[in-house]
Amino acid sequence: MDHQHSSRPTRRTRAEPTRAEPTGVATVAGFVQEQPAAVRRAGAVLGPAVAQARVRLGDPSLLRRVLLVGSGTSHHASRIAAEAFAAAGRQVRAMVPSDAAYAPDLDPGPDLLVVGVSQSGGSTGTLGVLDRARAAGARTVLVTGEPTAVPPPFDAVLDVGCGPEPVGAKTKGFTATVLALLALGRGLDGVDDQVIRAVGGELPELLSDLLVRGSVAAERLTTAGTPGAVHVVTWGVWRPVADEGALKILETSLLPVEVWDVEEFLHGPHRRLSPGSLLVVVGDQDPRGRRADALVRFVRSLGARVLDVRAGGRDVVEPAYAAVALPAAGGPRAEQVLPAVVPLQLLALALTRARGLRPEADPFPDFHRLLGSKTTGATVTRSVQPRGARRAAGT
Repeated sequence: MDHQHSSRPTRRTRAEPTRAEPTGVATVAGFVQEQPAAVRRAGAVLGPAVAQARVRLGDPSLLRRVLLVGSGTSHHASRIAAEAFAAAGRQVRAMVPSDAAYAPDLDPGPDLLVVGVSQSGGSTGTLGVLDRARAAGARTVLVTGEPTAVPPPFDAVLDVGCGPEPVGAKTKGFTATVLALLALGRGLDGVDDQVIRAVGGELPELLSDLLVRGSVAAERLTTAGTPGAVHVVTWGVWRPVADEGALKILETSLLPVEVWDVEEFLHGPHRRLSPGSLLVVVGDQDPRGRRADALVRFVRSLGARVLDVRAGGRDVVEPAYAAVALPAAGGPRAEQVLPAVVPLQLLALALTRARGLRPEADPFPDFHRLLGSKTTGATVTRSVQPRGARRAAGT
């Protein structure tokens, strides 16, 4: 860490007004719109990249356990893609670094594959878990959007292939990371063609379609100003993508956001609802969806706004209610869930603009330097335990 800088945090307290960006300037909105093209690029590079990583990792039959480690967006991506690593009866866990570092039952060894996920390549918690696991004999791979920022001590480094995302909250990086993890998980045993077909086929077209339909819904819901709070309800396999969408809303608009299982929301959190609320539903048409339908009716009776993102539904755009339909259930679960993030990303941008803020603005630009939570290119320093340590968390 560079100790020449002041230790006092910098805080931007005034809203930065929305303004047109010059051509060529990186923006979060640009990265969101770039996702179909980023998916196509990933389809062109993931096959060879995964094949190379598989060679470097050695015999996959020796890997009986998989640990996916990441923070924030990387953790959400890991949770969506975890199922891809479960082939051949492997035990799979997706954990944040602080839990992985102190898990008493992890016991890293040669049968454990630790997949660190860091879009920036500089998340110190994730890198630290990788270091300690490798020193204890586990196999390690880093999945990142910034492979050149990473020193080479791991068994493999997998580039998610989406291109740079240097400002703002990660959007295209999330989508590309999910696809890279799916390709890696299925590719461990040589079954990677499913992902390559998806990213080269229907997925880019679906994302392009959602970018149009989701923009209409988001703009309509924000014409009357910003809500006092955003309440996201979801269930089952949709939870990670709902968590990711909520994080984008928080990171860009700075509005208070919470995510609940739909049934749990009915037991206490519902008391915070008001005419100034915005309810976001993310899910499908299973029986839990009927609980969400009843909640939507109640929220609309208050005069509050609703964004309903549902598989198997139909598009609706009204002044206080918008529904964005996703394809009905079918195909691999992760590929079905992933596109739901697009309407939430677009809602985040619309809410941010409605508040007179810029999604690229960082209220604490020196936060990670002060807290040591991310490295910079000049400050990649990590402690490494001697090979043979028995715990993922050394003392």
